[in-house]
Parts: sequence; C-alpha cells; structure tokens
Amino acid sequence: MKKTKLIILIICLLFVNKIIAQDNMPSKTERIYSLSIMWKELQYSFAFPETFQQVNLDSLYLAYLPKVESVKNNYEYYNILCEFMAHFNEAHTGISTPRRPDDLPPLKTITFGEKIIVSNVAKNMLDQIPLGSEILKINHIPVIEYLKDSIYQYVSASTSHWKFDKAVVDKMLYGKPLSTVNLTVKTPKGKENEVSMIRNFNFNSANEIMADTTKTKPINIRIINKNIGYIQLNSFLGTHLNTIHDTFNHYLPQLRKCKGLIIDIRGNRGGTDEAWEHIAYFLISESQIQTKGKWFSRKSVTTYSMWGEYDYRFKEYYHGTAMEEIQHSPYMNTLEDSLKLHQPLFIISGQHVGSAAEDFLVHMKDMKRATVIGEPSTGAIGEPMFISLPGKYVARICAKKYVNSDGTQPIETGILPDIEVKRDYNAYLKGKDNILEQAISELQKQIRD
Repeated sequence: MKKTKLIILIICLLFVNKIIAQDNMPSKTERIYSLSIMWKELQYSFAFPETFQQVNLDSLYLAYLPKVESVKNNYEYYNILCEFMAHFNEAHTGISTPRRPDDLPPLKTITFGEKIIVSNVAKNMLDQIPLGSEILKINHIPVIEYLKDSIYQYVSASTSHWKFDKAVVDKMLYGKPLSTVNLTVKTPKGKENEVSMIRNFNFNSANEIMADTTKTKPINIRIINKNIGYIQLNSFLGTHLNTIHDTFNHYLPQLRKCKGLIIDIRGNRGGTDEAWEHIAYFLISESQIQTKGKWFSRKSVTTYSMWGEYDYRFKEYYHGTAMEEIQHSPYMNTLEDSLKLHQPLFIISGQHVGSAAEDFLVHMKDMKRATVIGEPSTGAIGEPMFISLPGKYVARICAKKYVNSDGTQPIETGILPDIEVKRDYNAYLKGKDNILEQAISELQKQIRD
C-alpha cells in the first residue's frame, strides 16, 4: 500500500513539474516581446505618470530583460512579471492568466488588522487548525516579516491596507504545486500548533472536502428585525448580472415595506457597473446620477512633446504627464418616483471593496444618498486596459484614474467611510458581525429620528 502511494505521488510530481516547465511557456523571444509591450504601454498609457518620478521605467525595463530571458519555467516567469508590475503600486496594474502556475494548500483566511485568521480549511485538518485560528508564522518566519520580505514585492496595490489584505489572500500561501508550506497557528483556545500542508488545492480541489461548504452567492437579501432590508452584494461580475437583477426585483415588494435599508458590499472586488446601475435607479431620487469628481487619461501629441523641451507651455507633453479629462454622460434615471426606495440607507464598505464596487460607493456618496459605515475601500477605482501576451498571459494597466472634487485621489486612501468601524476578531469568534450590528443600531436611530 505504501509503495502504491509513493508511486502515485511520484507520478503527480512529474506531472506537475511538466506543467510548470512546459504549459504555455513562452519562448525567450516571446518573453522579451511581452516585457517590451508592457514597458511601451506603461510609458504611454499608465494613468499615474507621476509614479515615474519614483520608478525609472527605462531602468526597470533594462533590469528585468535578463530576468525574463533566464527563467526556467512558467512559475518563475509568472512571478517575475508580477514583480515587475508591482513596482507601480496600483491595484488594476498587474498580470493574470487563466491557469496560474502556482498552487496553495486547502486553507482560506480573513484579516482583522494585522491578525490573519483561518476562515476555512480542509475538513481533515480541523483538529490541527480549527476555524478561527491565527496564523503566526510561515516556514518558521513571523507572518508579518514573511509578508514584507517574501510577498509584498509581487503585490500590486496602492493603499497599505489593501497591499496587506491582497498579499494575504492572493499570494501568501501560494508556491510551487505540491510543495510544502509550514504553518505555526494559535487556536482560538490559545494552543500553538506546527502544521505542514501541501500546496495542492487547485490541483485537487474536486476531491477536497472543506470544513465550511457554504457557497457565496453574488447577492443575498433578507429582512432584519422585521423592518430593515439587508442586501448583500458580493460580486459585480458580468456573469452574475441576471442573478443580481432578478433577485433584487423579486425582493422589491418586501424591501418597500421596510423602514430602512442596509447594503453590504464587503468582499466585492468589482466587475461591471451594469451590475449596480439597476439597483441605483431604485435608490436615488434624482433623474441624473453622476459623481462630483472627474476621470482622466493620458494624452500624447508628438509635436507638443518636441516643443515642450523648449516651451514651458508644453512641458507636460515633454515630460509625459499631460492628461485629458474623460467626459462621462450621467446615468439617466427614468424610473417613476413611486417605485423607488426612499428609506434611510446605510452602506457597509471595507475589506476587498474595489473597482466597480468602488464606482457604486462613490456614486452613492457623491449623490448623498447613503451613510457609509465600516472601513476604507481598497483604492482600486479606475479602469484597466487589457493586453494579451504569448502563453495566455494578460497584462493589465490602469489607463483611467478618478480624482475627487477636492483634488485628492481614492488611490491614496481608498474611499473613506462616514462612520469608521473596524472588524472585531473576538466578535467573529462568537459568530457575530460587529460592523453589521453597529450599522443596524445607527440605522435604527435614523428611523426613530
């Protein structure tokens, strides 16, 4: 029996190593071409050219040419591209591929400040890693030190809180498929355990039984305390449009009877604005829905760039920092007022809220329709361009940025809540949601007033 298991493991290792080495591995020429295309598009299209004052794009390109030439497999190549893009500190600017060449163990996490907590794990590991356990070390290195020394260089993010959360969720536990990662965890009862796990979740997910098998739906609606409508919007992906709209429409009669509404967008990393437009029409009284801030994209005129070397009027073109405002027509709200939801509204924001979810948030804030409670969003508002590269890689470059009416940018802080409430770990262990509880309390005050 042991011999059979050993043979199976060897076959799996050989199979995965073959995937790492060969699957979609671009040639040296293709890798150089890919880096060159990224360099070129960043030079002319990246929406934050002021970054180039801290990052010399040409020097960075020259430094990474030999790195992309010498990689031995897709795993190394993927990490090098991620590392290159992370220099620009912008969440929409990065690398993706339909089949990541790395893997992670069957374990998921949630963060509370700098505490990294196990929110789900393989069922057969529960005795060693109970849900709610805190990860203290990775490969015997304190976890915060591990993130700073071994993970942050691959993570594209602007705000410090999103860099931390994104590093934890998208990169911290990843490594070569079927490799081992050692964890030191502290259980909710205070016991420390040393645990080794195999990075095989994506490779073996079909056969992995997790402790929490709850499926996250794009939208959930329920009535709280008989008079508060709670709408949880977990995703704005285009594939969920029909589900989001149909579910919302189904619950509209019940929502109209409520005295107050709460929309929870925590965990919503975005998708398309079409996912929230339909809902916004029912929430906003005005006939036009528009933000107070402005959108900008890069502008290049070759003649002006030449003149700018000597004429101060064209210096922005010469230095590559000229921007053009992008005019967006307002959303025209033709819904009859009698059909709209006029109740007091709270929006819970915070962890992982980005992209289209931030578009929704900034519209609701600028229209003064809702009180936002929770924590800052990710600071990933903007619009990326997508560049197809050899080997089914895709480079994303943020080509449009949003500037608040006061001149500040959400990329610097995220979208700030009106009432800041931090997630509480002790409440989480008790199965409670302290931010939702406070949102209910604050909303009930408004209802009474």
